[in-house]
Amino acid sequence: MDNPLVILGFLSIFHILGAAALANGLRGIWSWLRSRERGVGNAFFFVLWGAGFGCLPFTFGLSMAAGKEEGTPFVLLGEMIIWGSAFGLALLGWEELLDWLRPFLHPDMAMIAFGGIFAMVGAGAGSLIIRDDLLFGLLFGGIFMLVGGLILAVGVRNLLKAMR
Repeated sequence: MDNPLVILGFLSIFHILGAAALANGLRGIWSWLRSRERGVGNAFFFVLWGAGFGCLPFTFGLSMAAGKEEGTPFVLLGEMIIWGSAFGLALLGWEELLDWLRPFLHPDMAMIAFGGIFAMVGAGAGSLIIRDDLLFGLLFGGIFMLVGGLILAVGVRNLLKAMR
């Protein structure tokens, strides 16, 4: 974890999730203030959780920026850009984002993604194990790839069937 780009990539996960939760909570509070129809408890939870989860990783960026390593102040700048972009998109463009993501939010897409990842992990693990034991590596990787491929194929079949 000495590479600043790896640290930025890892912390970005928390910034994106936290900023989206914070924006969702603020939109919920705004909606409640305007109409007073929805409960506001979930919105306050998302505001608190999103603020903590999305903003706490800034401490790592600040500590890196205060360090003497070359290029580390850019990690803090990158964190701010990523957090601000995710917050602005979730706050102002939530409906447009959901419209854009709607084709990917089909339940069978999760099955396709899981199967593909399962097969790729099997291929990677099998190729690493082959160095030590050829037969075990082929069996291990092959079984994972077969199961992942089957899950992926079932997901694709279900998705194509639903599209008819």
